[in-house]
Amino acid sequence: MTRKTPIITIMITLVLMSILPFQALAHNGSRDELGGHFRRADCVYLLHEPTELAKSATNMSELITLIKKHNSNSCASGLTESKVDLEGYTFSKSVVASTSTSTNIPLELGKTYNATLEKCTDGDTATFSINGSSYKTRLLYIDTPESTNEQEPYGKEASDYSCSLLQKGQITIETDGPSLYDKYDRLLAWVFVDGKLHQEEITKAGLVEDFYDYGTYKYENRIEAAMLEAKSNGVGLYSVNKEVANIQEDASKEVAATASSEKNDSSTEENLEQAQAIGREQSSGSTGIGVFALATVFLFFMFPCFSRKRGIEPLLIHKMWTKNLWVNALLLFPIYTALFFLVLVILIVEVIRFIKIRK
Repeated sequence: MTRKTPIITIMITLVLMSILPFQALAHNGSRDELGGHFRRADCVYLLHEPTELAKSATNMSELITLIKKHNSNSCASGLTESKVDLEGYTFSKSVVASTSTSTNIPLELGKTYNATLEKCTDGDTATFSINGSSYKTRLLYIDTPESTNEQEPYGKEASDYSCSLLQKGQITIETDGPSLYDKYDRLLAWVFVDGKLHQEEITKAGLVEDFYDYGTYKYENRIEAAMLEAKSNGVGLYSVNKEVANIQEDASKEVAATASSEKNDSSTEENLEQAQAIGREQSSGSTGIGVFALATVFLFFMFPCFSRKRGIEPLLIHKMWTKNLWVNALLLFPIYTALFFLVLVILIVEVIRFIKIRK
């Protein structure tokens, strides 16, 4: 027996030495500032040794907020009360039960409550913890594109924008309207993040496609003004409107340029017509002067007596007149006759042209 005892002792020692290190490795000894850590297998948070920071939380909701803030593990973003193991630790104040139905939650209309984000579903739906109770909440008045059951254009962008904003600051819930809940038993509320109205911010980003109206709400005008701003800036869903507006503007400029060109052409035609009219008037005036001059010459040469009665001696008649019959018959008569018909033809032509111009 004495020889077997050392052998048994040695074997037990070796077994313990081989087991203990593996146990130590199986336990994650890296703890955060609250004195706990996440279990890799199921993302459960184990609060081993609560520090003063952890003890500052008076309920489960506040503890979850501290864990999300001070623990960088990927499990922190989806942490819920069911995933926290206090390992016997109790808060200085009693912890409010984490599960309640919407019919017995002591919330009132027109009141403001501090909240923490438990889960972000999409652009207009999220789950918040208020006074230790979970509320699936429908953000009042806005309707964003779907990204859960179906993928609509800009649905993912709206979901990403909403979830990112809700994780960045202190959340405040404000109830409003004629009822606390919709027909799907979801809390209806305005959501503020660090004092900024979340519905207004996501609408300005152009990620709200429509409004739903269960009644009259406190911040309707702000949301509608944000929608007009989004459409005016052509962001998100309304970027297509901006492209259409640019095309219409270019088309308007082209039409204006064409109209201006046509106006210039019309002005040029009017100036040309005016110039032609002035030319016609000047031509008619010169024609009248010509006709008058020819008539005077005709009378001067053809009717010497007409001029002599006024003491005017026609030069041509004076120089060419002779008492010689043959000279008068053979020379002066043909000349006077030719001049008569020449002047007569010119007068007729000028009169006809004058009449046509006047018409």
